[in-house]
Amino acid sequence: MNALTAKILRERDGSALVEFAVFMSMLVTIFASIVDYSQAIRQEMEVTEAAAAGANYAAIPGNQTNLTGIQNIAIAAAPDVSGMSAVATNVYTCTPGGAAVTSTTTCAGYGTPIEYVKVKTSATIHPVLKYVLPASFTTLNGVALYRVQWTQ
Repeated sequence: MNALTAKILRERDGSALVEFAVFMSMLVTIFASIVDYSQAIRQEMEVTEAAAAGANYAAIPGNQTNLTGIQNIAIAAAPDVSGMSAVATNVYTCTPGGAAVTSTTTCAGYGTPIEYVKVKTSATIHPVLKYVLPASFTTLNGVALYRVQWTQ
C-alpha cells in the first residue's frame, strides 16, 4: 500500500458523508419528479377516457338529451381522479365539421342539422413536489365529440 492510499484510509473528515447526502438529495428529487410525471400522465389518460365514456353513453339514441346522466357517467368513469368535472352539450351543424347552428335550423340539402354530443372533462393535479408551474401544466382536459346516430 502506498503512502497516499494509507492517508486516504486514515482520514475521517466526513467528506464521504457530505457527498452521500448531496447525492441522495438529488436522487430523491429526481425520483419524486418521475413519480409526479407518471401520475400526471395516468390522470390525463383517465380524464380523456372519461370524456369518451360520457360521449359513448350519449351516442346511444335517446340518451343525447340526458346531459346530467352523461356528466355523471363521465365523472364515474374516472374514480381515481379527485375533483374532476364534466360538461355535456349538444352541438348541431349543417355539414360535418361545419359551423354550429341551432337544432331548429333547416340545412340546405340536408334538412335537419347533424347532431353531436360534446363532453368536456377537466381536473387539477396536485404534484408531490411544489413546482413553480403555470396553471396550464396542472389542469388536465379531455374532450370527446360523438355524432348521434339518426333514427326514425
